[in-house]
Amino acid sequence: MDWTQLYALVAAGTFSMFVLVHFRKYLNHVVNYLFLLSRYLTYPRLVHRHRFLGPWSPVVVIMQLVYIAANIFCVTFPASSIAEIGRRAGTLAVINMVPLFAGPHFAFLEDILGTSLATIHLIHRSAGIMTFSLSIVHALVIAESRVSLLLDLPPNLFAVVSHGGSSLCLLILLTVPIFRRLSYELFLRTHQALATATAYSLWRHLPSKEAFPLVYVYISAGLFSVLLLVQIILIVHRNGIFRYHLSRATITDCHGAVHLRIRHQKGSKIDSGQYINLWIPWMPFVSFWSLLQTHPFMVISWTPGKQDTIELFVQPRRGLTRKLLYHAANGHLRNPVVIFSGPHGTSIAMDEYESVLMVASGFGIAAHLSSLKKLIYGYNARLGPDGIGAQSFLNNALEEDKLDDGRILLITIHLESHDIVIPFGKRATVYPGPAPLSRIFLEEVSGENINQPEKQKVQQDPSTADSGEPERLRKPRLIESGQTKDTTRDGKMLVMGKQL
Repeated sequence: MDWTQLYALVAAGTFSMFVLVHFRKYLNHVVNYLFLLSRYLTYPRLVHRHRFLGPWSPVVVIMQLVYIAANIFCVTFPASSIAEIGRRAGTLAVINMVPLFAGPHFAFLEDILGTSLATIHLIHRSAGIMTFSLSIVHALVIAESRVSLLLDLPPNLFAVVSHGGSSLCLLILLTVPIFRRLSYELFLRTHQALATATAYSLWRHLPSKEAFPLVYVYISAGLFSVLLLVQIILIVHRNGIFRYHLSRATITDCHGAVHLRIRHQKGSKIDSGQYINLWIPWMPFVSFWSLLQTHPFMVISWTPGKQDTIELFVQPRRGLTRKLLYHAANGHLRNPVVIFSGPHGTSIAMDEYESVLMVASGFGIAAHLSSLKKLIYGYNARLGPDGIGAQSFLNNALEEDKLDDGRILLITIHLESHDIVIPFGKRATVYPGPAPLSRIFLEEVSGENINQPEKQKVQQDPSTADSGEPERLRKPRLIESGQTKDTTRDGKMLVMGKQL
């Protein structure tokens, strides 16, 4: 590309920018229509959640087909020979490998792109499978050409290591769940080590005299290094490692669950629905591998400003969380030092909605607590063992809901057991049996449970037609009862529990 072509590109880009700025209001309408259309492509499920696949929505299937078709087109059209197809497949494999090294941690990449963690996993998985498939095509074409590979030469040796060793092991580890179940930390470190070995072998395999495709390897290494450095700087800054004391956690047993209270002197602004990745660097009496482990935990506490006390409610499964529960129940934990990254994830803005329905079961009850506190605060400011363990947190949310006689929170509990061991008071309604989710969702969508003001009625009330009272001074009346009452937003929480 010479300077004249570069000048033409800059001029065309500048002209296009002015055109887009002028027609931005029309573009907003197009974006709104596309957003409405996306609901029909995002919410339905063509393939439901499975052990190995799913869930796949129509938009996921379309994007995967477009991704596959684009790579096939670039490999085969227009190709003059089989050897050229193999060369293109190898180059595309290196290009598709760039997203695999985009950041050391998926949560950090989620914050940069502003998308969900599931989408990041889908992109990483798709790029990995495509990279391996193109590498296989490249290797098969080389094998079909019957060119002798002298392993004494480093490029040939590392080609065998890259295509025949690391990539194959990566695919096997990704497709066999037993490795992740035995020890996820061991699987993750093995996965990262094999990925590093693959990148190094690829760098040694490519000819050093040609700029392409070797430049894509340098792009992958540079992207990973820059994002790693930025993440380390953010962790050091948010934890206040050099200016403040390190955070310490108080770990207690809360009815079979792990309750962590992190004392954070610097303070962090954490919005509702966000989570942190917790790292306990030194706790050898609990687990020697804690030094190599980070765990994502949802934050259940919320305050309008910065939080100097971060609360976590952890479901003990196995490994570190199970050991934490054991040592917390026996009083062996002595406020260990913790370091965290985050907050990660996006918060859903619920201030504009008149009625909010939250569905939770088991330990998912605690995940809604930060959103409940934010909703109640916004209204007040006018701007099984699982259920037993979360009962104290729900009671705290109910206490905050009493300011100015607000009471916007309504809790409905469905228990599979008919025996209610602990009463929940007058603010919660308990029903036996599973929750009829379909009926509840349809009622909320239809708006049957939303209080509507009297002024939305088509016919005017004769008693007030000639009263001379200004319309803006009249208080709205509820259609159902005809009583004078200010309409407010309703927050509703549906809780499902299992029999003990």
